[in-house]
Amino acid sequence: MNPAATRFMKPAMKRYLCLLLALVWTPVAWGAAVAPSVIYQIETVAGSANMGDGGPATAAQISNIQGIAVDRWGNLYLSDTDNHRVRKISTSGVITTLAGTGVAGFSGDGGPAATAQLNLPYGLAADLAGYLYVADLGNDRVRRISPDGVITTAAGNGNRGSSGDGGMATGAQLLTPRNVAVDAAGNLYFSEFEGHRVRKVTPDGKISTVAGTGVAGLRGDGALAVDAQLAFPAGLAVDRLGALYIADSQNQRVRKILAGGIISTVVGGSPSTALLTPLTIAVDVAGTLYVADTSNIVRSYTVAGAWTNVAGTGQPGFSGDGGPSVSAQLAAPHDLAVDLNGFLYIADGVRIRRVGNGKIQTVAGDGYVHAIGDGGLATDSLLSQPSAIALNGAGSLYIADTGTQRVRQVLPTGVIQTLVGTGVAGFAADNVAVSAATLNSPMGVALDAAGGILIADTNNHRIRQVGTDGHIRNLVGTGVGGVGPEGMLPAQTPLDGPRGVCTGRGGALFVVDTANHRVLQAAPQPLVITAAGNGAPGDAGDGGQARLAQLNQPSACALDSAGNLFIADTFSHRIRKVDPSGAISTVAGTGAAGFSGDEGPAIAGSINAPRGVVVDDNGDIFIADTGNNRIRQVTPDGLIHTIAGQAGAGFSGDGGPAASARINAPGGLLLDGAGDLYFADTGNNRVRRLVPQAAAPATLVVLPTLSAVSAASLLEGPVAPGELIVIFGAGLGPESGVAGALDASGVLANLLSGAEVRFDGVPAPMFYAQFGQLNVQVPYTVAGNTATHVQAFYQGSPSGSLDLVVVDAAPAVFPVVANPDGSPNSEIAPAALGSILTFYATGEGLGNGPNLSGQAAVAPYPSPRLPVTLTVAGFPAAILYAGSAPGAVGLLQVNARVPAGFIPTGPVVAELAVGSAVAPDLTIWLK
Repeated sequence: MNPAATRFMKPAMKRYLCLLLALVWTPVAWGAAVAPSVIYQIETVAGSANMGDGGPATAAQISNIQGIAVDRWGNLYLSDTDNHRVRKISTSGVITTLAGTGVAGFSGDGGPAATAQLNLPYGLAADLAGYLYVADLGNDRVRRISPDGVITTAAGNGNRGSSGDGGMATGAQLLTPRNVAVDAAGNLYFSEFEGHRVRKVTPDGKISTVAGTGVAGLRGDGALAVDAQLAFPAGLAVDRLGALYIADSQNQRVRKILAGGIISTVVGGSPSTALLTPLTIAVDVAGTLYVADTSNIVRSYTVAGAWTNVAGTGQPGFSGDGGPSVSAQLAAPHDLAVDLNGFLYIADGVRIRRVGNGKIQTVAGDGYVHAIGDGGLATDSLLSQPSAIALNGAGSLYIADTGTQRVRQVLPTGVIQTLVGTGVAGFAADNVAVSAATLNSPMGVALDAAGGILIADTNNHRIRQVGTDGHIRNLVGTGVGGVGPEGMLPAQTPLDGPRGVCTGRGGALFVVDTANHRVLQAAPQPLVITAAGNGAPGDAGDGGQARLAQLNQPSACALDSAGNLFIADTFSHRIRKVDPSGAISTVAGTGAAGFSGDEGPAIAGSINAPRGVVVDDNGDIFIADTGNNRIRQVTPDGLIHTIAGQAGAGFSGDGGPAASARINAPGGLLLDGAGDLYFADTGNNRVRRLVPQAAAPATLVVLPTLSAVSAASLLEGPVAPGELIVIFGAGLGPESGVAGALDASGVLANLLSGAEVRFDGVPAPMFYAQFGQLNVQVPYTVAGNTATHVQAFYQGSPSGSLDLVVVDAAPAVFPVVANPDGSPNSEIAPAALGSILTFYATGEGLGNGPNLSGQAAVAPYPSPRLPVTLTVAGFPAAILYAGSAPGAVGLLQVNARVPAGFIPTGPVVAELAVGSAVAPDLTIWLK
C-alpha cells in the first residue's frame, strides 16, 4: 500500500467522506415472486431464407451437400441437406429452390414441392421422364417430384423400421433411406443405411429387398444378393446394362449386383484397390465406375480394370480450381454424378465441383467466402448455424455465425456486417487486423469491460478478443486441444473445444471449456483457476464445492449482479449455479433428458440438452431448452414455465405469441435490459427476439427528462469516464433513500432497490437511490465517445432519460479537504503554510489501471492518464500523491504540500486541473 495515499486519511475523515458519498450499502431484500403474467411476442431480428436463389449458383451459399444428380437435359440438382431443401441449377447456371421450405418437417404431398417440408434430404436420382427422387432421410421416406413440380411420397409411411416387402411401397417402413438410384426401366432403388439393406420399388409401386439381410456383416459374394450381408450401404448407381452398384461403406468395398441377382465385389477389399469407407459412387455411359471415400480422393475403375486417381490429393481442403483435378484439394466428397457428356460432378462439402478433361472447377456454392446480406438489413441476410449472441451498450448485436466461420455485427440501424472472419476456417496469427483474421467454428461471444468482443473460437481451442483498435488477440488457450493444470497464465492454459464465454463485474472472465467438462475463471486474477468441474463427465457434486463437482459438456455461462455463476450443463440436462462461496447446486433439470414440469418446481422438471442461459437482476433465469425446441423461464419462486416454442422443431409465429411459435434448436441467449430476450434460433439460421407485450413498440412512450450534476461541484456540465454524478428526476427509486455498498469482491452493485441507470445500455454502479435522486458512477465504457445516452429505470420500467456530453476529463473537487491531523479544513481549523492537505475529487477520466466500473481501488493504485496539477492562491503546490483513493470507487485523492512562500493566510482559492480541464474553484483556509 502506498503510504502517501493512506497517511493522511484519518478514521474521522473516512467516516465523513463515506457519509458524503453514500458508500454504505444495505442489501436489497426481494419479495416473494409469482409466475410471470407476461406474454411474449416473437420476431426475427437477423437471418432469412435468402440463400442466393435466382442468381448464379457460384454465388449461392449451401450447407453440406449430401446428394447430387443430373437429368438428361443437363440440369443439376443438389440436396442442401442442413437447410432441408432440394435445389436446382439450370443449364445457364442459375440456382433456385425446387423443394423444401428450409424448415425441417413433413408436409406438402400432392402440392407444390417448393412449399413442402423435407427433413434432411440426402441422395437424389433423376429418371428419363424428368422425375426427381429424394431420399428424405429424416422422414424415413423417399419422395418424388414430378416435372411440373408436384411432390408425392414414393416409399415409406413415416414410421421408422424395415418392413412391408411385397406390398405397396407407400405403406412400408423404411430405416434411414440414404441414397437412391433409378434404372432405365423405371425401377427405384434406395439404400437403408442403418437397415443394412438395399430395397427396390417397381413402377407399379411394389417394394422388395434386393440385397442384404438386415444384419450388418460381410458375406455372400458369388451368391444371391438377398442372402448377402451389407454393412451401412450408402451410395448407389446403375449402369446402362442394368447392373446395380452399392457403396458398402463399412465393408470398405463397392459391390455389384447383376441382372440375375448375384452379388460380387468390384473394388475394395484388396491392396490394389483399397478403400477407406466409400460413401458414394457413379457410373458413366462407358461403364467406368467412380468412387469417393473418406480419404478425400475420387478414383475411377474402368471396364479394363484400370484403377486411377481422378481428383483430390488426399489432403482435406479447398484448392485447385482451374487446374489439374488430381492436384486439387477436396473438402469432403459426399456424392458423385456423371452427365451424358462425361463430366463428373462432385458434392464437395458446401460446393459442387466439376471435372472434365482433367481440369476441376466450382459450379455451385461460394463456400461462405461472401457473407450474403452484408451491407443490407439483417433480416434479409443469410446466417448459418448461429450459436451465440451479445449486445453492447450502443445497441450493436454480435452473432457467432458458426457455419460461416464469422462473427457478424448488426448495427443499431439494422444493417449487418462482418466483424471478423473470412468464411474459411483457419487461424490467423496473434494481433492481426480483423480483416485478415480467420476463425474455426466460433460458438461463443461476449463483451468485456473495455468494449472488446470476446470469441470462443471453438475448433481453434482459444478465447480471442477483438479490441477497440480493430485487432484480434489470443487471450486464453494454446491453440492445441488438451487439458492442463490450473494456476497457469491464460495463454498457457490448454482448452478443448470451448463453446462459451461470459463476463461479469470486476473484470471477471469465465470460459466454458466444453470437452474438458469444466468452467474456468481467467480474470481478473492473473492465473487461471477452476470455477466448476473436476474434468470428469457427470452431474455429481451438488451441495459441495463446484471445483470438485462434475459437469458434462457444458455449453454456456452467465453471471448475475450478485456474482452467481450459472452454467448450461448441456449433457447433464441441468442448469447449475455456483454461488460466490463456490458452492454448486442445480436450479433446473432432473439430470434426465425430457420435457416436463411446467408451472412446477424447476428442479423437478425435465429439460433437454440446454445450450443457453441468461439471468436478470430480478432473479429470473431464462433457458434455451435446446433439445425441446423451447425457451423456458425459472422465476424467483423456483417454478419453471415455457415462454416460447412448442413440441417439434420448426419455424413459425413471427409477429404473434411466442408460446405458439415454432423454433429449432435454440442456442445462446441475451437480455437487452429493457425486458427483450434475444436468442440464437440455431436450427432456423436466425436470431429472434421475445418482446413482452407491454413493451412492444405499439405506442410511443415519452419519458421524463432528467438532469445531472457532478457529485463534487453539484454543477451541470460534461461528464468523464468513471466520474461520480447525481441524477435528479421523479419516480427514480424508493421513497426512502437506500445506499449501496461494495460486495465481497469489492464491486458496487448496478441495481439498487429496483433502481438502475444505463449509459448507452451499460448499467452504472449505484451509490444511492431515492425517489428524486440517484448517485452513480459514469461507466468507463463511455470513453472515446462524444456523447452518451442515459436511461433510468425503476422496478424494470423506464423513469427518464437524458443525453450528456462526454470529455476526457471533467474534474471537480469535493468541498471536504483534510488537514494533516485528519480534521476537515475550515475557518476554525485552518492549515499551516507548508503543511500537507488531502483533496478528494472526481472526473479525472481514465487511469493507468484496469478502469473497471464499480471496482473499489486496491493496490497498486491507479493514477490518472492525464497530468494532475494544483495551485493555491495562484502558486503551484507540490503534489506528493495523485491517484485512486484506497478502497473507494471513482474517487481521486490528491496529497499536496501548501506553498510556504509569500501567500496570504485566511481564505484562499485552490484550483485543481487534470490535463487542460480545470475544476471549479475551491476555498481552503490557511494560517
